[in-house]
Amino acid sequence: MPATTIFCRFCGISDVRKFGKDVRRRQRYQCLHCKKIFTQRTRTLKSGSRLSDAQWDHATRCFCKRAGESAADLARTMEINRKTAQKMNRTFRLLVKSLEPRHLPGASEWDETVSTTQWVLGGVSRQLKQCLLQVIPDRSGDTLIPLVERHSDPDGLVFTDEWLGYLGLANHMTVCHAREFTNSQARFVHTNTQEGVWGHLKPLSWHIYRGIPRQSLPQFLSEMMFRYNIREYQTRVSVLSALLTRKINSLLV
Repeated sequence: MPATTIFCRFCGISDVRKFGKDVRRRQRYQCLHCKKIFTQRTRTLKSGSRLSDAQWDHATRCFCKRAGESAADLARTMEINRKTAQKMNRTFRLLVKSLEPRHLPGASEWDETVSTTQWVLGGVSRQLKQCLLQVIPDRSGDTLIPLVERHSDPDGLVFTDEWLGYLGLANHMTVCHAREFTNSQARFVHTNTQEGVWGHLKPLSWHIYRGIPRQSLPQFLSEMMFRYNIREYQTRVSVLSALLTRKINSLLV
C-alpha cells in the first residue's frame, strides 16, 4: 500500500519530514520549505481539541445517522461533558451548511410549515430528490414568490397547494389540500414529496432534540438538508470527515 503523502498545512508543499510528537503523542512534521511545524490537525476544526481521533470519528458517525443523536446521548455514549457534545454538534452543523443547495432543477414542489413558532419554506426537486429549507418571516406573497423564483428552475413546473401567497408564479400548478392530496384531474400534481420532507424534520425536532431553540433553527435545517440530500450513510460519513480535515479557522472543542 503506497505511503500517504503529507502536505504542509501552511504552504502546501509536500517536502516535509517527521519532527517528533506533540504533548498528546500525535506525530508532528516540519516543512523543509517554510520551516513551520504542524500536525495533521493544524488549521482544521480539530486543531487544539483534547478529543482523540477515535472520539471525533464516533461523533461524526453519530451525527450522520438517519435520526442523528442529541448532545445528551452523545455525551453519555462518549463519556464527555454535555457542553462539549453540544459544541461538537454545532460544529458539524456549521460544516454542512456549505452543502446547502442553491437551485432546484426541473419540476419542484413547495410548501411552508411552522417549526418552533417560526415559518419555514421548503422546496424539493423531483429530478434530483434534493430539498431546500429556509426560515422565513411570514408566508405572504411578497416573501414566498421571490424565494421560489430564485431557487426553482425557470423552465420547470412548480407545484404548491392553493395558498394565496403562491399566486403569480410562472409554470404554476396547484392541488387543493382541503379536498385531496393529489389532483384528481392530473395525478402528477401534488406536494407529497415535500410533505415527506416535513415528515423527516418534525420528528427530529420533537423526539431527538426535544425542541429546537429559535435562534438555532437555520443550523438545524442545514443538518436536516445534509441527511436528506445525501441518502447513503457511508457517503455522509466520508463527506463530513473530509470537511473536518480541510484547512479552516479553528474552533476549539
